[in-house]
Amino acid sequence: MTLYRYKALGKEGTLHKGKVAVESSAALKRHLEERGLSLITYSSHGRELSSFFPHKVRTRSLMDLCLHLEQFEKAGIPLKDSLEDLVTVQEVPKLKMILLEVIRDVERGILFSKALARHPLVFDPIFVSLIAVGEKTGRLSFVLQHLVHHLKWLDDVQAQILKAFRYPAFMAVFLLAAVVVLMTVLVPELIAFMQSFKRELPLSTWFLIAVSSFLSRYLFLLLSGVGSGALLGLVVFRFHPQGVFWKSRLQEKMPLMGPLRRKLAMARFCHLVAVMFGGGVDILQALQTARESLGTGSLSSTLKDVERFVREGSSLSSALEKGGGFPPMVIRMIKVGEQTSSLHVNLLHVKEYFDTTLKRHVDHMVGLIEPFMILTVGGVMSWIVYSVFVPLYETLALMDY
Repeated sequence: MTLYRYKALGKEGTLHKGKVAVESSAALKRHLEERGLSLITYSSHGRELSSFFPHKVRTRSLMDLCLHLEQFEKAGIPLKDSLEDLVTVQEVPKLKMILLEVIRDVERGILFSKALARHPLVFDPIFVSLIAVGEKTGRLSFVLQHLVHHLKWLDDVQAQILKAFRYPAFMAVFLLAAVVVLMTVLVPELIAFMQSFKRELPLSTWFLIAVSSFLSRYLFLLLSGVGSGALLGLVVFRFHPQGVFWKSRLQEKMPLMGPLRRKLAMARFCHLVAVMFGGGVDILQALQTARESLGTGSLSSTLKDVERFVREGSSLSSALEKGGGFPPMVIRMIKVGEQTSSLHVNLLHVKEYFDTTLKRHVDHMVGLIEPFMILTVGGVMSWIVYSVFVPLYETLALMDY
């Protein structure tokens, strides 16, 4: 798609200006003619970002979109009019461009859910599935309300993950920058000054000299190697047929990220199934959509077996037990929900349990990382100070003023 800015003339002689994303200038002309407009001038504003760096709409923008659509639906405003009103006040260019395409598709008679499905980078399978259920049952406002809660949960989870890794990332960058500056700028000068007195230096100082010399000589090559390795990994993980699978397996085996990723996957599964089942999606479709949303990983592989067991006639609790990998507490609560016809309520209880567990795990991990990073920074700085300033002090003490 290419974004075009246009000026067009209406039937009453009024001038219309706007932006629209279409395949070509010919498609732009057809689009305006369908609206009763005559194209005057247009200019291209380039194509969307490539698939290598896909641009995604923020979760909060989608939350606002669902909230407004829910209010319009309750007020009895037609969907097309609601979308057009949202386009006029939309401040996110990417989402505004997509909504214009959705309006064009709806005008052609395409279902709202089908129009949204044409933009998978913005509207995931859960979003599209729930909208489709709302269209079939005539409960679109109810489904939009579920989507608002779902998107709010996603936003909270993203905030928790950012909280878990923001501080360690900042401290790691600070430590690396401080060590590089000290090793390549300050330490060589001080070492050269001490060596000019031809005194015997401690072993720790000789080790510091070796590290400083290595960084001074090969820092550029080292950074180039790290950058090249990261770029190669990005290319392999993104474009190799097994790249996503390898990336998931690697993340699950990492010391801190692995347990967090597994708990997050379990929390996402319980939340997605609860939201979709409560929104009217049948359990088999809910399992399939949740598995697709989870991507690759051990839980996703397990859900394939769970789907097969459910398709063969097993209950959800029995299928989860046969599939393995699910805590006994989850299976027990789902089984009680099936027996008491309150599966949706028990799924929500399971979701709340994992939400609390996930938040507690993130807080615990941050609590462990903070002192570890502080001790690491303090240890490196203490080694540099001891290896440089103690011999320097002894050298200055022997100088004859």
